Amino acid sequence: MAAGIKPSGALDVGLLVAERPLTWAGAFTRNPAAAECVNWNRAALGRRARALVVNSGNANACTGSAGRNTVEATAAATAGLIGCRVDEVLVCSTGPIGVPLDARLIETALPSAACSLGAEVEDFSRSLLTTDTFPKVSTSSASGASVIGVAKGAAMIAPNMATMLAFLGTDADVSSDDLRAAVDWAVDRSFNRLCVDGCESTNDSVLVLATGNGPKLGPQELRDGLLEVCSDLALKMARDAEGATKLVRVRIEGARSETHAVELGRAVARSDLWRAAAHGADPNWGRVLAAVGAVDRGLVVGTTSVAIDDELLFAKGEPCGLLAVAAAAMSGDEFTVTVTLDQGDAVAEVLTADLSEEYVTLNAEVTT
Repeated sequence: MAAGIKPSGALDVGLLVAERPLTWAGAFTRNPAAAECVNWNRAALGRRARALVVNSGNANACTGSAGRNTVEATAAATAGLIGCRVDEVLVCSTGPIGVPLDARLIETALPSAACSLGAEVEDFSRSLLTTDTFPKVSTSSASGASVIGVAKGAAMIAPNMATMLAFLGTDADVSSDDLRAAVDWAVDRSFNRLCVDGCESTNDSVLVLATGNGPKLGPQELRDGLLEVCSDLALKMARDAEGATKLVRVRIEGARSETHAVELGRAVARSDLWRAAAHGADPNWGRVLAAVGAVDRGLVVGTTSVAIDDELLFAKGEPCGLLAVAAAAMSGDEFTVTVTLDQGDAVAEVLTADLSEEYVTLNAEVTT
């Protein structure tokens, strides 16, 4: 529904309702400035859920007691509308931080939202959007079970999630313990490997609800099904990053461990110098090497290589290759920078985007 939270009149409130209480699990921002809705949902972990209310256009974060009251009022209004307990309602928000959110706007929109419930997710996915340019929906099948997910996110995206929300549903028959473990596993290998600008936010949430009406899945089958959807949603976020003109894959090979590889990939992905070079199709591989060395103080340059797509530009301590070839590869809408170490067998890939003038403009005018 359009509740009037966004001045534009665009959709800004979404409602998801289950016919009965469902098993659910979630992963949330680790930022201590977390919004009150995040605290509310964390407190509900371990219980079952009947409904989710989400609004965009206002994060309701760092808004003090008024923010807490808005979350509680939203949950109470939803519970009264659908006939469930207040603690069976999950609440999420996204938008500018520090702006009071009038609960009456949501309360007024909820009856109409309840009357328009249906199986299609398109309008629900559009109600999440802030600076996104398109809704993000993904589906998969895992050993006969269905998984569907929707998400929003275009900036303030760093490991430990981002200014992003993702909601997944599955008919898999799974225990709450297996679901919690699967969510953590999938998020760590998808959303936490997306880094648009290195900035954490306050409202990040990934919630997965399971009806149990479908086939029983083993732990790894469930993980794989969730990972497929989460990875696709993360890729869509990278493609839709604020001001982005290029998707950049940062691949680390030969690391000591997967954790080490991810750490180095994040270092490159959050380098403003490198992202600016990516925007200009400038194959300045020295910025990549410097970003890696800023994190790995034990880096041995003489056994390290850097390539852009298939063009090797630095091989075990020596410059090489053709910059013009690498520049041509960077001029498209997607390319990969690969850093190869000689420290082990671990590999990881982190997604990011270029840094453009439009990104600066968008983020210079968020509250004005």
